[in-house]
Amino acid sequence: MATFQFHGHSIHAEVTGHGQDPLVLFNGITMSTVSWALLMPSLEARYRVLRLDFLGQGQSDQPSMPAYDLGQQADIAAAALDHFGITDTHVAGLSYGGMVAQQFARRHRQRIRKLLLASTLAWADQASQFACSSWIAANQAGGVDLRYQVSIPWLFSSHFLAANRPMLDDLKALAALVNWEAVIRLMAGVNQHDARSWLANLEVPTHILVGDEDRLTPLYQSRLLASLIPDATLEILPGAGHVLHIEAAEAFSRAIIAFCHT
Repeated sequence: MATFQFHGHSIHAEVTGHGQDPLVLFNGITMSTVSWALLMPSLEARYRVLRLDFLGQGQSDQPSMPAYDLGQQADIAAAALDHFGITDTHVAGLSYGGMVAQQFARRHRQRIRKLLLASTLAWADQASQFACSSWIAANQAGGVDLRYQVSIPWLFSSHFLAANRPMLDDLKALAALVNWEAVIRLMAGVNQHDARSWLANLEVPTHILVGDEDRLTPLYQSRLLASLIPDATLEILPGAGHVLHIEAAEAFSRAIIAFCHT
C-alpha cells in the first residue's frame, strides 16, 4: 500500500499477489481498491496486481474542479506503474475504468501487454448522459435513498435482483460512503468521452466483456468497440448486468486469466 504524488495530488495505490506477470485493475466510477475483493484470490494467485484509486475516488485526493479528465486519469495510472517499477502490464478496466483504459492505450501504448475492457463505452451517447443526469437529479430530490433506488435497474441483472434482495441494503450502505460531489466530477469526465475517431489506432490485443443484461453500458457499445479496435474479441456473459465485479466475479476473473494467458 502506498501514496504517491501526481501534480500535487495524493494518489492511493497498492500492489498485492504472488505471480510474476503484472496486472493493473482500473476502477469503475464509484469503486475503490477494496471493491475488487471478490476477484482478488484468483488474480493474486497468478499476477502481481496493481490497484489504484483515481483522482476523485477512494483514498486518493478529490479536488474541486469541473471534471476529472479521463486522459489525466490514464496518466495517473502510468505514474503508478512508475512508482512501483512496472515497465509494462496487462490492463483490465471496468466501466469508468474501461474508458480510462482506452485513454491509457492511446497515450501509453508501449506499457500495455493485453487490454481487457469490461462493461464500458466507446462514447458517452445521449442515453449515457441522461443516466448520469438522472442520478444527479435523484440525489438532489431524495438523497442517497432515491439515488440508489433509481440506479438499481441500471446496475443489476434481473436474476441477481431476484436472488439477492437482502444484499441490496448492504450495497446501499456502501453507496452512501462515496463523496457524491466527486462522483459528479467523475461523471462530467465520462460525458466528454468519445473514442470512436481513434479506436482504430489502438494496436493492442484487446478483449471486450459485457453482460447481456447490462443496461448502463449496453451490448451495442461493446459491439461498437469490437468493430473499431483492430482484431478485438467480444465475450458476452449470459444473464449478467453491469456490476460484473459483484454479480459475475468468477466469470470476470476467469475471462481476465484466460485472455492474458493466451
